[in-house]
Parts: sequence; structure tokens; C-alpha cells
Amino acid sequence: MRSEQSENSNSKNGPCLDDDQAMLSPMKARDFRTNQPETPRRHWVRGDPFASAFFNALSAVFPAGEAFMIRSIKPWHKNTPPQLSADIRQFVEQEAGHSREHDVMNDSLTAAGYDIEPLQQVIRNFVGCFENSSAQTRLCATMCIEHLTAIVAAEVMDKDHHLQDSDYGLRELWLWHAVEEIEHKSVAFDAWQYAVRDWSGPRRYAVRTAFLTLITISFLINRTRGQMELLRQDGFGFWKSLTGLIRSGFGKGGIGRNSIRPWLSFFRPGFHPWNIDDRHLIEKGETRLAQMKAGRAQAEPSLPNAAKIRGLLKPPDKGSGGNQLRVIGQ
Repeated sequence: MRSEQSENSNSKNGPCLDDDQAMLSPMKARDFRTNQPETPRRHWVRGDPFASAFFNALSAVFPAGEAFMIRSIKPWHKNTPPQLSADIRQFVEQEAGHSREHDVMNDSLTAAGYDIEPLQQVIRNFVGCFENSSAQTRLCATMCIEHLTAIVAAEVMDKDHHLQDSDYGLRELWLWHAVEEIEHKSVAFDAWQYAVRDWSGPRRYAVRTAFLTLITISFLINRTRGQMELLRQDGFGFWKSLTGLIRSGFGKGGIGRNSIRPWLSFFRPGFHPWNIDDRHLIEKGETRLAQMKAGRAQAEPSLPNAAKIRGLLKPPDKGSGGNQLRVIGQ
């Protein structure tokens, strides 16, 4: 968690700590495994197909996207200052955990009857565009993707209504993911700043803002297409899907609408992710997760590992409306 060198400066020393950020707790990869103590639903967020499609579409692309970011940033830990190198190692460990646990969630989406392969092919195509790019370019793409995921994570953590009345186990998964996204939100930014420390400030600014613009356009188009594909599989028509997604995401209180201002902050010269100080959300998330873990242990003493998603679910019976999963044996 570092403060950026000024983009008006030609310093080649890379990012450095200010006094306040030096007091931040070190990052840590939390030992988390996805638990699903109740029968998951296709529309697991309040029974809302549009809110659920947002999270489901993100989960479908996370494993491939996070693998790309790990490949992009991991080589830099050998070529950066000690603290940044340590942060990169923690970033990699956290993202590996996210990929693993979203594989579990994606298994549940498949078990529920969704075909998520079209969404996964899109993200494979996207990351494939960078395979022959320079190491700095891949790192820049990672930095921009991390800005998007961090502001969405902060919004989900800050506004409880986004996951209100959602299935317990999946809510726990997304809160854990959000905590770590916020915690490591500056690592790719700091690594890229260090990688291009020989560049002039104006050049760094022009490249990072241009990249964020392109990455954001791709994100909006492809994630919208992904959500609409899932809604199509739910039986929704094109226009009902599109209008429902716009209303859900950009209506009053929507994640997209509330994320516009922090997204724009990236375009401020001299921006650094920790200019948006949301450390309190990490503490809030950890407290919430501890409470949920304790509550689950008390409520389900007879279910070891809380009936993990993987291998314990089967698709709904025909005629059930396609919205409920059954735990095998029930």
C-alpha cells in the first residue's frame, strides 16, 4: 500500500511510503474455503435475476482473469524494492485463492443448469490479446483491471443492500473476496509505476488513463453481454434483459452508478489508489466474516465443511422452474 511518486516528477526511485500509509497493516492471504450451508439458487441475491446475473457473470470470468494478472505481476517481484516485492507475493497468493474459490462457485452455476462456457471464452480471448505484449503492457492492463475490481469491491462492502438477503455461503465468498481486493488494490499500480519509473510523468499519465478507458469499455461491453447470456438462459428476452440490467446497475443505489466517481478519480494527475482511503471497509469486512463464521459453526454443527458446493449439488428436477439446486441426498 504505497503512495505514488508525482507524475510531474522524474524520480526514478519508484513508489514510497508516506507516514500514514506506513502504519497500514501488512497484507495477508486469508485461509478461506467456500461454504454453502443452504441450497443455492440461480437467483441467489434476493431472488433478483438481474443482481444475481451481475455477480454470476463476474464469477464466471474471474479464474481466467486472475490467472492472467498473476502471470503479469509475478515476474516483477524479483525486480522491485523489498516491500513492494513482498506485496506482490501476497497479491499473487490472494488472487490464487480467489481463482480457486470462484472455480467452486462456477461449478455451482454449472450444476444449476447455466452454460458459462460462452462467458469464459470471452475472457480467454481478452487475455489472449496480451499474450504477445510487453511485460509492462500486461502489467498496465492488470493495474487497470484492479482499479475496476477494487472500486466494485469497495461499493459492495460499503453498501450492505447489494448482498442483502443473499444466500449465506455466497455472500460470505463475496465479502471475503471484496476485503482482499480492497487490501491489495495498490499493488499492481505501484508495480507498474516502478516498472516505468524512467518514463516522464506526462507519459505515465497518458498511458495509464488511455489504458483504463479501453479496459473499461471492454469490461462494460463484455460483462453486459455475459449477464445477458445468463438472463437469456433464464428465459428473458433481449430488451427486458438490457433494461433490467441498466436499472439494476445504474439506477439509484446501483453498483455501476455508485462506482462512477471513484472510477473517475483515476484520471486525476498524481492519483494513487490509497487516495481513496477505505481501510475501514477491510475492518468492517473482517468483522462481518468472523461473525458469519461463528454463526455458521453454531447453526450447523452436524454438517462438516458446511456441505461444500463442489460435488454436493445436483441440478433441479424438471418442472421446478430452474431456480433451485438440491443437495444430493435431500
